[in-house]
Amino acid sequence: MGQLRSMLRGIAVTGDAGPAELLGQLDAAMAQLQLHTYATAALARFEQTPAELARGVTRMRWANAGHPPPLIIHPDGTVAELASWFGDLMLGVDPTVRRRDSVVTLDRDTTVLLYTDGLIERRGSILDDGMERLRSAAAELAHRPLEELCDELIDRLVDGTPEDDVALVAIRLHRQDRPRPDEAGPPTVPPTVPRDPAQ
Repeated sequence: MGQLRSMLRGIAVTGDAGPAELLGQLDAAMAQLQLHTYATAALARFEQTPAELARGVTRMRWANAGHPPPLIIHPDGTVAELASWFGDLMLGVDPTVRRRDSVVTLDRDTTVLLYTDGLIERRGSILDDGMERLRSAAAELAHRPLEELCDELIDRLVDGTPEDDVALVAIRLHRQDRPRPDEAGPPTVPPTVPRDPAQ
């Protein structure tokens, strides 16, 4: 997985391809390099036009290669799972498969959770039950700072030593019409990245 992650990062910084195209390029590279392995992945990119900035919304463009779907925590605390959106074949199966992007529009203060199935799996239970536990805990913890949200989700959902790797990434779309909150961390970006119009 470390090798695939490094390959994906290298491919992603060389152009402006969307998530589906990037996953397709990674799949092709895996076949070319004869990496006989399978992997799941969810890849998201956050996009915003000046008009969307003025309206206070951001688009999330994402693609899914056999991975659990992103979970959206809306500012009012309601939770939406993007399971009804299509997910494509996992990586390593067929490098010629046509991958597709999905797009969802998100309001300010929305939180997006990306996670591995190790977070929702428990011995002797089905994944749907794990998804329900995640949705319920996410709704209850929606307004916590991100670090607390992640720590508490892992505490509640991971039972002892997990059978599979557990990874959780939380992205919060902080308001852009106010000063950057401390929780967002320092705005350190490479000099080649265009300036955020909200800064």
